[in-house]
Amino acid sequence: MPVETPPGVPPPRVDDGRLKSLHYRVPFPFVNVEELIGRRVHLAGHFAGAVRLEAAECLEGSAFKLRVRTDAGLLDETVLTEDDLAAGVLEPLDEQAHLVPGDQLFDFVEARRIELAYAHDPTFAVSLSGIRGLPHQIEAVYKHMLPQARLRFVLADDPGAGKTIMAGLLMKELHLRGVVDRVLVLCPAPLTVQWQGELLDKFDERFEVLDSHKVRWQLGGNAWQQTARAITSLDFAKREEILPELLLADWDLVIIDEAHKCSATTRWDPAEQRDKLERTKRYTLAEELAKRTERLLLMTATPHSGDPARFQCFLRLLDPDQFAVQELASEQIAAEDSPYFLRRQKEGLRDERGAPLFVQREVLRQEF
Repeated sequence: MPVETPPGVPPPRVDDGRLKSLHYRVPFPFVNVEELIGRRVHLAGHFAGAVRLEAAECLEGSAFKLRVRTDAGLLDETVLTEDDLAAGVLEPLDEQAHLVPGDQLFDFVEARRIELAYAHDPTFAVSLSGIRGLPHQIEAVYKHMLPQARLRFVLADDPGAGKTIMAGLLMKELHLRGVVDRVLVLCPAPLTVQWQGELLDKFDERFEVLDSHKVRWQLGGNAWQQTARAITSLDFAKREEILPELLLADWDLVIIDEAHKCSATTRWDPAEQRDKLERTKRYTLAEELAKRTERLLLMTATPHSGDPARFQCFLRLLDPDQFAVQELASEQIAAEDSPYFLRRQKEGLRDERGAPLFVQREVLRQEF
């Protein structure tokens, strides 16, 4: 016996008998779920706020399985029953565009212009920062480091060359390009506050110094995962009770200052008749972080201590395969356009006019 439909309600749509139509008919109101896909709706009793309907699937028993996306961008699912639809739980929202004041539109356009400015200004971070930007600093960041898709680099300029400024410029440019958000800076304990101040004053980047008070006595959660911009001490991070939680966090860029302190060497083991790598805890810290990040910057003014084996172990932090053989490591570093290593001495540093930045050193021999 055919079922009569109420006046003004279209008849049921027939598919092939296997699935019901997305047109679910109740006397009042009539809901066309198919037409609501892609629109923002309110589902009373299912979600606190408005959601966007992504897809709908018919289920047995006059129900629908809905896939929605929340305002936070998360996908979720729920099921609407016959009673829900009859009660008007599914309510479409008005999405008409509203006019905005002209000054707000200008702010939006200006923000978007600044966001994309790096594509037109090759040194945009210099313009945004409160720094002078010396030629050797611009060269290091924009010629040697920034073009690399996977950065593994040792910056070994003499003291006073401004390695902190170069690290800040690199971080700022990568952040403007949307490829770096979470940054970890490791340095000796006395330099943590200095790093924090330099990054804030010169680059307007706010970092938090994580110490034992903030890490071990925090209520709930992992402080390393909750902090996107972190500065911490090398000796604090290497502790056995601290390192496991630190390694749970993901970092887009890891910067290690005074990186020569992360040392290791190879020694002959007579029992096993082979060379074995002896790691310090600092070296283990740097090695584990190097495995977990695509961008690693090691900063030191004394990369070579006179021990070739120790220097090779230091370079293996960048890439264990590239620096597996000592002779190959020497060739990689000696190249003028090395993608791994850069060292400039004070005597070769010049300002914008070509004048020396430092007073020439004069070495006098004292006769006895």
